[in-house]
Amino acid sequence: MGSSHSRSIVSDPERFASRIPHEPGGIPQWRQYDYIIVGGGTAGCVLASRLSEDPLNTVLLIEAGKSHEGDLLSRIPLAYTKMFRTSVDWSYETTPQKTMYDRRICWHRGKLLGGSSSLNSMIYHRCSPEDFDEWEKLGAKGWSYAAIRPYFDKAERYCPSSQYPEVKRDEHGSSGPWAITHNVQAAITDAAIETCKAMGLPYNPDMNSPRGTMGVGPFVGHIDKKGKRSSSATAYLTQAVLARPNLTIAVETMVEKIIFAHAPDVEPRAVAVEVSKGRGSPRYRADATREIILCGGAIASPQLLLLSGIGPEDELQQLDIPVVQDLPFVGKDFTDHIASGPLCFRAKPAATWDHYTSRVPGALALLRWFLTGGGPLAALGSPSGAFLRSDDPRIAVRSELAESRATKNMTSGPGAPDLELVWAPVCFSVDNGIVVPVPGASGITMGAVCLKPESTGHITLSSKSIWDTPVVEANYFQSASDMNVVLRGTRFLLQIARTEPLASLLEITNPVDQSDAFWPGHADPDKASYAPLWAWIRRNAEPTFHAVSTARIGRDRETSVVDPELRVHGIRCLRVVDASVFPSQVSGHPVAVVIAIAEKAADLIKSSAR
Repeated sequence: MGSSHSRSIVSDPERFASRIPHEPGGIPQWRQYDYIIVGGGTAGCVLASRLSEDPLNTVLLIEAGKSHEGDLLSRIPLAYTKMFRTSVDWSYETTPQKTMYDRRICWHRGKLLGGSSSLNSMIYHRCSPEDFDEWEKLGAKGWSYAAIRPYFDKAERYCPSSQYPEVKRDEHGSSGPWAITHNVQAAITDAAIETCKAMGLPYNPDMNSPRGTMGVGPFVGHIDKKGKRSSSATAYLTQAVLARPNLTIAVETMVEKIIFAHAPDVEPRAVAVEVSKGRGSPRYRADATREIILCGGAIASPQLLLLSGIGPEDELQQLDIPVVQDLPFVGKDFTDHIASGPLCFRAKPAATWDHYTSRVPGALALLRWFLTGGGPLAALGSPSGAFLRSDDPRIAVRSELAESRATKNMTSGPGAPDLELVWAPVCFSVDNGIVVPVPGASGITMGAVCLKPESTGHITLSSKSIWDTPVVEANYFQSASDMNVVLRGTRFLLQIARTEPLASLLEITNPVDQSDAFWPGHADPDKASYAPLWAWIRRNAEPTFHAVSTARIGRDRETSVVDPELRVHGIRCLRVVDASVFPSQVSGHPVAVVIAIAEKAADLIKSSAR
C-alpha cells in the first residue's frame, strides 16, 4: 500500500535527472524539461495536468512525499486525522507561542501527491467574493472575484443533491475534474443549523454562490460519487494524464535549491533545480528551458526561495547564502486562522456519531464504505457551520458580568465574515492529535475561528540545509483583537448550546471544575467571565492550518514577492503558485482558492509561452 503503480511516477533520480559529478570537469548534458514544478501538492498537480495537455511541452513534477496511489487513508473522507504525524504529514512545529503558554503547535501539511488536499478536512469553499476584490485593491491586478470565478467553475464538477434544491446549478461548474458534493448530516448537526436559524442567523444553502458565504448551512466537500476523497491528485492526475509521455512525476525526492544563470546587466534567470534523496546522498540536476514553478505551500516555498538566495539580504548573509535577489518580504506576513480549541458538549448518544469510534461499529462502518461508498466514513468531519461577523449584534454578550472587549474590523467588506462557527457530531479534544476526552461519552464538539486575524508571523531558515525544518513563528493572538473575536464566538456557541432545538439533545451539567472535559462547553454564558475563558483558549486554541501570504502578490519588490502574474520580482522564469501568494487571508477554507489560482496560473503560463 502506498507504492507507485503508474509508469510516469518514479522515485529514482537516475530516471529523471543527471547526477552532479563530485570532481570538476566537463559540463554534463543535463536532463531538460520545458517546465519543472516543485511540489506535487494542491496546486502542483493542477499545473502538471494543465501544462502537459500540450504534447509539445515536457513537464517534470517533483514531490518530496510518496505517491497517493494505494494510500487507503487518504481516500476515506472521515479518516483524515489518522494521517496526522505519519509519513504523509510534514508535521511542522511552531516556535513556543507566548500568548498560548509557550505551547509549540504541531502544524500538519500533506506530504504526498495531492499535498494537503489529500490530508485536509475536505471542505470546499470559495470564500467571500469581497476577499478577492480586496486582493485587487492591494495590488493583485487581475485577481478580483470576477476574474477568478471562471476558474472555480473550470475546476469544479458539482454533483447536485436532492436535499438542497435551492442550489443554482448554473452558479457551479459541472464538467471540471474536481468532484464536489453535499454530504450527510448527523441529527445533532442538523439541530445546530436549526438552532442558529432560531437565533436569527440567515440560512444559506449554498455558501459558494456569488451572493456570498454569510449565514448558517451545510458545507460542501471534495468527495466523489463513490464516497472517496477527491484530491488534486485523484482529480487532475488521472490514469489518462499519467499516461502522457511528456509528463514525468518524481516522488520521494527533495529539491535542495534553484540554480540561476547570471549575465551582466540582466536579471538572474532560474534554469535548473538540484535534487537529492537524503542528507548526504548524491545530488542530481534537472534543467528547465522555460520556467520553474514553486508549489510548495506557505512554508516550503519561502524556505526554498531563501535557500536559493532569494529573500532578505541580511538573513541570507547570516547563513552565508549567496544573495541572488534581495526580497525583504520572502517568508513574511505568515497569516493563519486560529480557533478556540474544541468545546465539548455532552449529548444523547442516538444523535451523534461517537459510537463509530468503538471497534465493532467502526469496523461495520468501514465495511459499509468499502461496499457502498456510503455511511459516516464518507462524510465530512464538520458537515456544516456558520459564517458571521464578530460585530453582529446577535452575538452580543447578554450579561452585565461580561467585560466588553474591542475587536478591530479586519473584514474584506461589509458582506464578508471574520468569524466561523464549526461543529462535529463527535466528542473529541486535541493533544498533538485527535483524542477522546471521556471514554464512552457522546457529544458534539464546536469551535470558533478567527478568519481575518491581525496577527502575522514569519518563516525563516534554521540552517542552510533543506533537510532542516524552517522556523515557523506564527505569532497567534499577537493582536488582542484576534483573541476577542474568538471569545465572542465562544460565548455565542455557549448560547447556541442552551437554545432549542439543540438544547434538547444535550445533557448540560454546569461543571464548576475548570479541568472538567465539558468545561467551558457546559458553562453558563451569562456567568462565565472573561479571565477563565481567555485562559482556557490560550491552553486549547489550535490553528486550522490555513497559512498564507509568505510570498504574496504585489506591485513591487519592496512590499511583496511576486507580481500579479505570479513571477518572482527580479528573477526571470521563476513563479510561485500556492497559498503563499495570497495578498491577504481569505475568510474561509482556502483549498478551492488554491486550485482556482493554479487553474488561472496555467493559463498565464501558457499565454506567456506563445
